Amino acid sequence: MQLTVIISMFFALFIAIFAVQNASVITINFLWYEKNMSQALVILGSTLVGIIIMVPFDIIRRIKTGIKINELNNRIRKLNEELEQAKSNKESAYKKNEGQYDSNKK
Repeated sequence: MQLTVIISMFFALFIAIFAVQNASVITINFLWYEKNMSQALVILGSTLVGIIIMVPFDIIRRIKTGIKINELNNRIRKLNEELEQAKSNKESAYKKNEGQYDSNKK
């Protein structure tokens, strides 16, 4: 998690430096819309739109991962319960067989 934050900070710094160095005014044409604006604003705006588009995908991935972790934790709990039950069954069977062995000795 911390590595992701550090990489994101370096990426944001890179984008900011790139945007400041390319601060000339350009004309943006989109369908019938035409606007003159700073290239830095276009770069930063495009980055922001990309982040906004990717956030829902990240949220969905985190939810799926959380659900999978819960399922695996439940499976671990059930397997531990089965293991404890098998151990107790083994111990009781051993004691039962040990008692039979002692009665046959006499």
